[in-house]
Amino acid sequence: MEDKILKEITDAVKGIEEKEYKLLTSTIKKAKRVFVAGKGRSGFVGRCFAIRLRHLGIEGYVTEETICPPIKKGDLLVAISSSGNKKTILGLIDKAKKSGAKVLAITSERNSPLKEISDYTILIDVGKSIQFGGSLFEQVSLIFLDIFVEKFRKYKGISHRDMARRHTNLE
Repeated sequence: MEDKILKEITDAVKGIEEKEYKLLTSTIKKAKRVFVAGKGRSGFVGRCFAIRLRHLGIEGYVTEETICPPIKKGDLLVAISSSGNKKTILGLIDKAKKSGAKVLAITSERNSPLKEISDYTILIDVGKSIQFGGSLFEQVSLIFLDIFVEKFRKYKGISHRDMARRHTNLE
């Protein structure tokens, strides 16, 4: 069982093209601030990503948190949703776009409302999985975003020591 799950994850991660990392890099470089949205387990993946954005020195927020400022023109909303049809996520995107922000979707659905209303889309092709629900999408999204962090860190010349200085000391 473990081998099958690890193979699913490895195959899906290897299927992500370099252009997807470049798209995420270019949209984040252009953004004044980055907001991350997701529900359920995709929301947890988004939280992990928002933390690493902070460690990289990028002003990042998780939507719907009490300390989240208003999104504005020049900002980027990264929306993570396997199905791409959750009304709550689509509502956040509508608000972001009305505020002048750009939206980058991370989804596994080629033909979803999320993809259609987003400015940019990264497709995580997970196919069929032996795992329950969206587990494979969530696992691969986390790994994709962690790989992005390492690529971006190296591209910008940010050391692990620099990142550690931005890590919370209230744990």
